[in-house]
Amino acid sequence: MCDTENFSVDESWLARQPLATEANSRVELYRNLPSQEKTIIETALSESGGRVFGPSGAAEKLGMPRSTLESKIRSLKIDKKRFETVDSSKKN
Repeated sequence: MCDTENFSVDESWLARQPLATEANSRVELYRNLPSQEKTIIETALSESGGRVFGPSGAAEKLGMPRSTLESKIRSLKIDKKRFETVDSSKKN
């Protein structure tokens, strides 16, 4: 609605530049993604006893192909062996 016969728009209202805080929050989000992804993968590996694939493996828990998870494990430098558990039924 307009109070007069003439409708005007200030050109500054049309600027499409993101606010500085918005741009900074995006940058911060992208910086945190690898560490969040690493935490999620490590949690899945811990819950699966270090097992990457199979019915109870981390890939199944995360809903991703085994090859994708293996690639992410390598790129994030996760030591999947530290999550392996010893099956008590296989002990001497």
